[in-house]
Amino acid sequence: MKNKFEILSLIAIILGIVLGITVPQFAGYFEFMGKIFLALLKVLILPVIILSLFLAIAKISSLSNLKEIGLKTIGYYFLTTSVAVATGLVLANIFIFQGTAESIVQTDTKSGINFVDRIFSENIFKSMAEGEILHIVVFTILFSLAFIFLDEKKKAPVLDIFDTFYEVIMKLISWVLKLAPLGILSLVWATIAKFDSSTFSSLKSFFMATAIAAFVHSFISLPLIGKLLGKFNPLDYFWKVKQAIIISFATASSSATLPVSTKVVEDAGVSKKVSRFVLPIGATLNMDGSALYQALLAMLFVSLSGIDISFSQQILLFIFIALSSAGTAGIPSGGIVMMTMVINLLGIPNAEYYLGLYVMVDRFWDYPITSINVWSDLVGAKTVDNFID
Repeated sequence: MKNKFEILSLIAIILGIVLGITVPQFAGYFEFMGKIFLALLKVLILPVIILSLFLAIAKISSLSNLKEIGLKTIGYYFLTTSVAVATGLVLANIFIFQGTAESIVQTDTKSGINFVDRIFSENIFKSMAEGEILHIVVFTILFSLAFIFLDEKKKAPVLDIFDTFYEVIMKLISWVLKLAPLGILSLVWATIAKFDSSTFSSLKSFFMATAIAAFVHSFISLPLIGKLLGKFNPLDYFWKVKQAIIISFATASSSATLPVSTKVVEDAGVSKKVSRFVLPIGATLNMDGSALYQALLAMLFVSLSGIDISFSQQILLFIFIALSSAGTAGIPSGGIVMMTMVINLLGIPNAEYYLGLYVMVDRFWDYPITSINVWSDLVGAKTVDNFID
């Protein structure tokens, strides 16, 4: 059945809400299903981040390609992802953290030292054992960039092995997602059973902040980047590539949209040399919409959990999401793995509750957020093409 996953997930959410309202006292008996689902997601976090980041960067074929296309592509993706995360954090502070400006702006010397320690690892194996995700992201990026400079004969077998591992991890994720309806039912049921009525006002602010942030990034930030750096008319280009954006909205999958994206950008005048390099990397590495959305969700969860977050901690969150949004799988509800990482990074207690809250709102936002991811890839292909002879 087409869209079977989406339909079953929607049914699980609705059923979970109904059961949470009518029989909240029985939620505890079935909460184990959500905990198993969450545990299976957590165990896949590090493999997804390491493999997806490594392959996206390591497949830049040579130093000449790296200089000509790779640096421009990565530079564009880092720019737009950073703008997306910053937009999300600014809107979160306006809508979600009203009246707490004093706690947000205060920093001290000690927090700065901790900030550096949280980014750079002295022992990467210890960081892996302790689940220090930001350490692993930074190390993987540096390792991947160094790997590019190896001899092609040495790189080929390593890439084959990593490709195989990545396919295995994707297969495991597909198996876990088959259990998603039961996990989602359990998480939503338990979440609604514990729901505080005051949370609804926070969700209203969250929806408003997310809508404004999505609008700003889609219709202001990306078109401005295309106009100023890509030297093209964003409205005219949008009309030419609209088919890919429609497909992305219908499927909620940037990976499934990739063949359509490649065709429409080439029809719009982008060279094959650029489109067939930029778009596959973008489908893995460039997740503007997901980054923006995760920044807002992270701040919402921080607010609801009562954690006091400083300005330096928000900068840490900015760096983590900007770097690790590349680990977001380009499939429907792929962001659930990334959101689990963010919850762990921030040390938010009662992860099952907040993951249940996430899956409830994600069914609504998954489609437009995916469209933002794809729109950014399309703008990126046209922008990078402007710099390539």
